[in-house]
Amino acid sequence: MIDNKLVIFKRILEEIRGRKERDKPFVIGITGIDTSGKTRFAELFETFLLSAGLKTQLIKLDDFHNPKKIRYSGDDQADNYYHKSFDLKTITEKLLKPVKQKNSYSVKLVLLDLLTDKYEVEKTYSFDKDTIIIFEGVFLFKAELSPYIDFKIFLDVPFEEVKKRAKERDVPIYGEGVLIKYDSKYLPAQRRYLNEFPPERTADLIIDNLDWEHPKIRFIKSYKNR
Repeated sequence: MIDNKLVIFKRILEEIRGRKERDKPFVIGITGIDTSGKTRFAELFETFLLSAGLKTQLIKLDDFHNPKKIRYSGDDQADNYYHKSFDLKTITEKLLKPVKQKNSYSVKLVLLDLLTDKYEVEKTYSFDKDTIIIFEGVFLFKAELSPYIDFKIFLDVPFEEVKKRAKERDVPIYGEGVLIKYDSKYLPAQRRYLNEFPPERTADLIIDNLDWEHPKIRFIKSYKNR
């Protein structure tokens, strides 16, 4: 882990300690547009917290996809991605609401396997009053999810950077055709989302993540200034 990520992680931990209530778990939401680095950032941050002796629970929105018959049920693929890709009801009812209502909880869920399109992936989620929950995925500041997040982090990258990263990450796996999906599906949905929930209004922390090795804090709504 390089020094400037560590500096940011320490700052986030400072915010957690300033905001967290002693008898309740704490939820951090890490979001950004596609290829912004959400998953890597969340996983490294969890490693940092664990190394500090803290309890964590990582929740990935990608584990809560709807089956294909729902995800592709409309003609507008951008609308499908924005409104139909994820099973928000299950993630809120089975995880996010209990986080707010209980100080100790454990549940085993059977989730969708994207490759088989069948519900056959078992995952267990658990937390207590000392747990820091890291919630990672796209569209986290939507009205259905935002109320359950205690500290909202947005990883900012320009739209033109997305296609560059997609060529490096996705084309070797899915072929050149995947880039068409970025133009017709992913990026139009993200533009719609950012117009409705601009991070300048909704985020507690905005990180410039254009250079993954040298992220920078662009904006922070510190607990000290609340």
